[in-house]
Amino acid sequence: MTAARRTAADRRAQLVEIGLELLPTTPVPELTVDEVARRAGISRSLLFHYFATKTDYIDAVTTAAADLLCSHVLGGPGAQAGMLDRFVGWVETYRDSYVAFVRGAVAGDPAVADVYTRARERLVDGTLEAVGLPDDPRHRQLVRSWFAFTEDLVIGWTADPTMTRDEVLGLATDVLARITAR
Repeated sequence: MTAARRTAADRRAQLVEIGLELLPTTPVPELTVDEVARRAGISRSLLFHYFATKTDYIDAVTTAAADLLCSHVLGGPGAQAGMLDRFVGWVETYRDSYVAFVRGAVAGDPAVADVYTRARERLVDGTLEAVGLPDDPRHRQLVRSWFAFTEDLVIGWTADPTMTRDEVLGLATDVLARITAR
C-alpha cells in the first residue's frame, strides 16, 4: 500500500513548516533549500516546483514567521503590558532568528525588508489600539520610533542582560508614555 501524494498546498505548507522549525537555530540567510528538501524527503528540484526560487521560499518562511510573531504578540490578553511582555519573550526565545530577520531588513534584502515592514506596522497598529492613541501620522511615527527603541533595547538586553526583565519592561513602558504624552 502506498502513501497518498500530498496536494501542492499541503507540500508548500510542509516546506514552510520545516523552514519555521529551522529558524530558532538557523538565521534566515543560512537556511538552505538542500536541508529543507532533505528533511521533507524530496529532491531539491522538487522543492523548486513549489517555490520558483530560494527567494520565494525565504519570503514564504519569513512571512509565516512574521505572522506567528504578530499573532503571538497581539493575540493575548493584557493590552500594552501584555503585548510588550510577549514581544520580549519572543525575542528571548528566538533571538538569533529575530536578529537575523531585523538585520536582513536593514541590510536591504527587499523581500525581508517588506515582510519586516508589514510586521512592524501590524505591531504599531496593535500598540496604538492597546494604549488608546489615535491612529494619526504623529502618533504612528512616535510609536514606530518607540518600537525601534524597544526592539534595540530588547535585542541588546538578550545579548547582555545588564538589568532585570522587569526593568526592561518598565523602561520600555515609561518611554512610550513619555513620548506620546502631550
